[in-house]
Amino acid sequence: MKFMKHKLTTDIAWTMGCLVVLAASGILINLIIARLRDAAALGVFNQAYAIYIVASQFAVFGLHYSVLRHAALYDSDESERGRMLVNAGAYSLLLGACAAVSLYLAAPLFGLLLESTAVEDAICYAAPGLLLFPLNKILLAYLNGLRFAKAYSILQSGRYILVMLWATLLSASPYSIKFITFGFFVAELVTTTGVYFYLHFRDMFPTMRFDPAWTRRNFAFGGKSMLAGIFVEMNSRVDVLLVGFFLPDREVGIYSFAAMLVDGLYHVLAFIRLNYNPLLVGYIRDGDWAGAQRLLVQTKRYLLPVTVLLSVCVLAVFVVLTTVIVPEKGLNQGLIPLSILITGMTLISVFVPFDNLMLVSGHPGYQTMQNMIIVLTTILMNTALIPLLGITGAAIAMALGYMSGVTVLVYLVSRFLGWNLVTNLVASGNSRGFAGGTRD
Repeated sequence: MKFMKHKLTTDIAWTMGCLVVLAASGILINLIIARLRDAAALGVFNQAYAIYIVASQFAVFGLHYSVLRHAALYDSDESERGRMLVNAGAYSLLLGACAAVSLYLAAPLFGLLLESTAVEDAICYAAPGLLLFPLNKILLAYLNGLRFAKAYSILQSGRYILVMLWATLLSASPYSIKFITFGFFVAELVTTTGVYFYLHFRDMFPTMRFDPAWTRRNFAFGGKSMLAGIFVEMNSRVDVLLVGFFLPDREVGIYSFAAMLVDGLYHVLAFIRLNYNPLLVGYIRDGDWAGAQRLLVQTKRYLLPVTVLLSVCVLAVFVVLTTVIVPEKGLNQGLIPLSILITGMTLISVFVPFDNLMLVSGHPGYQTMQNMIIVLTTILMNTALIPLLGITGAAIAMALGYMSGVTVLVYLVSRFLGWNLVTNLVASGNSRGFAGGTRD
């Protein structure tokens, strides 16, 4: 098997295109806010965004993981897939409404904890986005599970572009920065419409039949997976929130600008993982460990040098942005934290595309444990280091969290799947892996 050929090549190309949009949108949003407003406004946006992202994982309750796995598992059974999707979609709307109301009511508490009324107001305007976020999450997971990478990438890209356009218009207007987060709802509404028309015109829209038999399966798998998703998002945002807890909004803005660029690098790896997940479901289901091993060999061969190159590019972009584009904003103070974060991410890069292995093999509880350990490590280290070293301490804490995650991943995959990701050896006569066959 040649690396990334045929369908996989095309899928990764499309998702990389989506990544370019994501990265460009993220940079532009942060740059526009910093340029047209200030570092404090940037801090307000990123704190509210961090809380919104974590809340969104509670809202979807892990149902998108169930949809992703079962769409791939039942790729040849349209009727079963349709019943699964309708069931998950109905519950996602209910969960989204509950989450939106809950986040709105909790906004004053977050404002109090972060000592910022501006963050409180921004959270209130972000809350409506949760109405449709869970539905979009499962619809996009459905496309991903069936490997419709082109549609997935275009629809995802549209979300980022809409948020960026809203942020640009709002930042250039005389209105308060608190309104900037209402763009989340606008983006979700357009995405829902886009997915509906895509499924309809491709004649993929399932018969609207609610099958209660799928309730237990979706919620059982989703419930076990939910904390895994929450911990992943917490880990990507907990540093920003803890910097906001210990330091003023301006410091949050400086740190979050650097962290945003590392987040872009992480998404390169995550989008490769996005394409690997359906393949790994098939390899493990069919006991094709040779195929899984080949995928890991090629990943190790090509991904590390690519990541190193991208890391150098990220550092160069940061220097240009902070010293040429917005030199007066003081964002160049984030160079050392950025260097630490990007070094940690580079060291673990070859394992990131495989870090959902416990989930796709039908072990969501162990996936949750893996992600929980990462979050606990980063919270403890951030709490210890931020008061001592400021934003540099936050970066060190996150790098240590990355390392802990890979250590746990390697152990769990070796222990429960019989596959050593470091040596790429599979236990002799290995038949472990797929939990419960096709029944979870």
